[in-house]
Amino acid sequence: MFKKHPLTAVISLLAVLILMFDFLGPTRVFSTYENRYLTQRPSLKWEDIVDGKWMLTYEEFINDQFMFRDGWISLKSLSERILMKKENNGILFGKEGYLFEKLLELNEQTSLNLRYLAEFEKLVTAPLTSMIIPNSYAILPQYLPKGSPLLDQLLLIEKWDRSLNLLRIESQLLNNNQNQLYYKNDHHWTLEGAYVAYTMLCEQWNIQPLPYESFSIEYTPDFLGTYYAKAKPSKIIPDRLAFIDPKIQAYRIGDQTFSSIIDRTKLSTHDKYGAFLHGNIGLSTVIVNETEKPTRLLVIKDSYANSLIPFLVSHFDEVVIVDLRHFSGSLSTVMQTNSFDQILFIQNFSNFISDAHLAKLRY
Repeated sequence: MFKKHPLTAVISLLAVLILMFDFLGPTRVFSTYENRYLTQRPSLKWEDIVDGKWMLTYEEFINDQFMFRDGWISLKSLSERILMKKENNGILFGKEGYLFEKLLELNEQTSLNLRYLAEFEKLVTAPLTSMIIPNSYAILPQYLPKGSPLLDQLLLIEKWDRSLNLLRIESQLLNNNQNQLYYKNDHHWTLEGAYVAYTMLCEQWNIQPLPYESFSIEYTPDFLGTYYAKAKPSKIIPDRLAFIDPKIQAYRIGDQTFSSIIDRTKLSTHDKYGAFLHGNIGLSTVIVNETEKPTRLLVIKDSYANSLIPFLVSHFDEVVIVDLRHFSGSLSTVMQTNSFDQILFIQNFSNFISDAHLAKLRY
């Protein structure tokens, strides 16, 4: 059969090789080429199969660990540039060097995550503030290519607020969008963008915010983030990463203790944003002041909170941080073990609509 149909034989052989590589090949943790952590093989759990989370995570794992992934991305990027296209690999080439994620539709995970967050709001006993942060294209439409048919994030957040108790900061971001609130080459907001959220949280919690100029702001040059890694544009203007390194007593990650929440060793690597909080950690604790009755903040977050938390440590004795994407414990146990004065749930829009880990809010 294969002698009569050599093309079928080649395709079959390639399919077998790809399957073998996916099952037996090495699993990479971080892609320096894409400047991000890659999805790891999910453990097989019955409850994850029932609610569909396992299949979604496994699909992400296959996509991230695909054989010769970096080479395919480079080849696609080159072809897109030759064809003079205004996008590549889901990233739009905007004006003045801005890159934007091309979000066109919601998926099934979105409705699940809305339900999980609504259930969590009813579950907690401490004051809860929930925030869904719009991504750059929603706040900086003036830099978008003309005729970009993108999801209306602001309209959707307004709609979701009818059933969720969200802290809305879109207006404040829009009012300040003459400043660089988002990186041009990365999906995160800048320190200035995070400061807008900080002031809104202080108002929500009846806390006096500190002036932006009162923080000791440091900078590191040549920051090329996730959007750049995906799109590989031919012309690029590197960003300048801004950060603050507040004084603390200790920063605890498992059995390790650090004197700073900033990992300065990462500032000279591809993963510069990983300097915040030493990367995305499942569970960590910032000890600001050691007292008998500490004021505590619990932050349930994605990486958008990493540049926000350094502002917030000025107002609490302890900050407990949970990233559900890397957290294997029980969130209810964390909340029962400690008494919290405030709980903050914060994710960016793009992550919120697709994060398969929010089911952990229920456990």
